[in-house]
Amino acid sequence: MTSKAERRRRKQAAAAGGTFALASVPRREHSGRISRVGVQRDAAGEALEVRCKQMGRAVNAANIRDMRAPWWGCNAGRAMAQAITSDAERAELWDAICHMRRVVTVYDAVIGAPHRHATCLRLLAPSSGLGADASTPALDERSPEQRQRDAVSGLMRLEGWLGHCDKRAMGVAKRAVWDDATVSDPAALVAALRCVADGLTGRRVGRRAA
Repeated sequence: MTSKAERRRRKQAAAAGGTFALASVPRREHSGRISRVGVQRDAAGEALEVRCKQMGRAVNAANIRDMRAPWWGCNAGRAMAQAITSDAERAELWDAICHMRRVVTVYDAVIGAPHRHATCLRLLAPSSGLGADASTPALDERSPEQRQRDAVSGLMRLEGWLGHCDKRAMGVAKRAVWDDATVSDPAALVAALRCVADGLTGRRVGRRAA
């Protein structure tokens, strides 16, 4: 028979995580494998903490939440976000960055230019769709000639917007956004992005200088 003293010692050891404490049971997926959700969450949290330190920010809940924004993931986005404090303007200028990248990616594709950045290997998928839902992109029925004309038109429109800033700002923006180069002049980048944002939103594109 276990004495009162022994039961008390076991209870205290369990509460303190000692010899008699129950080991935590790892969460498992339906397949029986140990779930990696917690591992992935921990890895993401560590990456955000590293990003805070790289940006010279204190590692706290507010800064970690801010570092989740997509613009902190590239040179152009980081330079823009450091120069701009308004989240609303950051989001608008981030849309301008994304638009610039889409335009040049489409243009490079139609003229057969190589990818500007390394891409991850992907498993080959059947070319014919096996199913579709609301998120499936619409079938592009344009001819190759029409796709090329549209790509050229998109690039020329973008060049027109960028033409409202000085040549330095245009060069800084193209190198940072298209080639992910280090931003030497954040003010010049922001000036160019504001011209693109004006064009995207239908506002009158005004002259801007860094």
